[in-house]
Amino acid sequence: MTDQLALFDSDGAEQTVDDLDGLLLGTGHVVRRDGRARVSVIVDQVWRAEALCAELATRGLPASYEISRDEGSALVVGTELSERLMPLAQRWQPGRRRAGPVPLTSGGLRLWTISGGRRVEQGYLLALTATDESRWPRAGAALAGLGVAAALVGPRGGGPAYRITSVKRLRRLAALVGERPEGAPEYLWP
Repeated sequence: MTDQLALFDSDGAEQTVDDLDGLLLGTGHVVRRDGRARVSVIVDQVWRAEALCAELATRGLPASYEISRDEGSALVVGTELSERLMPLAQRWQPGRRRAGPVPLTSGGLRLWTISGGRRVEQGYLLALTATDESRWPRAGAALAGLGVAAALVGPRGGGPAYRITSVKRLRRLAALVGERPEGAPEYLWP
């Protein structure tokens, strides 16, 4: 019965600003300025940037992308500065300790998968930021909270990332993130 209900997790979920926690559990960053905040993430392919802009727009957050000045051919996807993102920015304020795990939604997992997910021979990897190791345990706990327990992979193993391996967990991941975005190569989607 649980697997059957999981098929509806991504389709029936309300899309909210809180879904952006998924980007921040992965490789995203948030900045605050003058009572407003902006979320950005670096991606490696145009389909990822376009899919993220579309996903953010469905949450009422206009976004755009451009070539990164610091990362070669990488692209930076960013929302506009918005007051609506301030609660998210306060939750992710550097040095602030959160009580309990981050409540990752299926929409948040979808954003994380779009921004930095990829199939590998040993399962599926969800990228983590290399610049803030304190996020890694929170990301693992958030995945486990959704029934997608994963193993932490260090830089030598293709990370930092979480690797999802079992058939049951990979099915759960696919059900949670939903349909492959337009332009996404099939070999990269769960």
